[in-house]
Amino acid sequence: MQPDTAHEIHDVLCASASASLGYSTVLAYPDRSKSVLNPIDKHQIPVIYERHYFQEQPFEPEIVHSPFFQVAITQSEPIRESLIQKGMPSEKVFWLYNGFEQSFLVRQPEAAAEWRRKLLANGRKHLVVYSGALYRFKGIDLLIEVAKKLPDIQFAITGGQDSQVQAYQQVARDQQVENINFLGWILPRERLVSLLQAADVLAHPHCSGKEANFTNPVKFFQYMAAGTPIAVTEIPPLMLFKDSPLVASWCIPDNPDEFAGCIQRILITYPRRIEGYTDSIDFARQFSWEDRANKILSYVDESFRPEILN
Repeated sequence: MQPDTAHEIHDVLCASASASLGYSTVLAYPDRSKSVLNPIDKHQIPVIYERHYFQEQPFEPEIVHSPFFQVAITQSEPIRESLIQKGMPSEKVFWLYNGFEQSFLVRQPEAAAEWRRKLLANGRKHLVVYSGALYRFKGIDLLIEVAKKLPDIQFAITGGQDSQVQAYQQVARDQQVENINFLGWILPRERLVSLLQAADVLAHPHCSGKEANFTNPVKFFQYMAAGTPIAVTEIPPLMLFKDSPLVASWCIPDNPDEFAGCIQRILITYPRRIEGYTDSIDFARQFSWEDRANKILSYVDESFRPEILN
């Protein structure tokens, strides 16, 4: 599937995790013109519902109180509360972090070395990588400013639609920032794994604001599993990780000077390891998509749980 939005990527990864656990899995998108796949009609099939944004409309009581509506999953406590306020039974809604694919645990030293040969230019020795959507609130504009402040460090940005990539390439040119590459989507996904392992620092420059209050970024867990040190801004959903074994440096959001300092601290304190930092890798193992799927199914009545195929 050609990636387009974070939601589509999330759907594919959830389906893949269920399949890898041994469940018969089909990924389908409802056609509003056909009732056969419309989950609102239910057909007495147990349902797990996932919601990533604040609920605006009241839920229909006959749906959320149905015994076949087993559980609702959100990605943060504020979103969970919004569902409850709109009529979701509190005992049916839980929030969970996102996860990472098992492929991110597989070390690819040769492919990582090739990325470094390809991307490090003009005598630069250090590589900072960002992976994810290209929106202002994700901190892309800030990262361009940071790159300008650190001309001896190479920056590489992955993700984004073609129009976004072209727009940010122009922003970098306009600001005369020459040490930043916009790579677009990295396919196949295994190449992204080696790119994250190739970096000296992985950047998580999320800005403050309403989006920062409930984001649950997939890249954060991919970063963990890669074992590469992370420069990360202090936004509410991630603060629980500040005192974890994660190898990272933290700073306040929205401040290019602070984030530049964060990167520099990592380069001094945590030099790149080809094998990655095991503290981060071991800590990440609890956040695989498979573990997440198992946790979700644990909320489903045992009589409704699917059988694992032999």
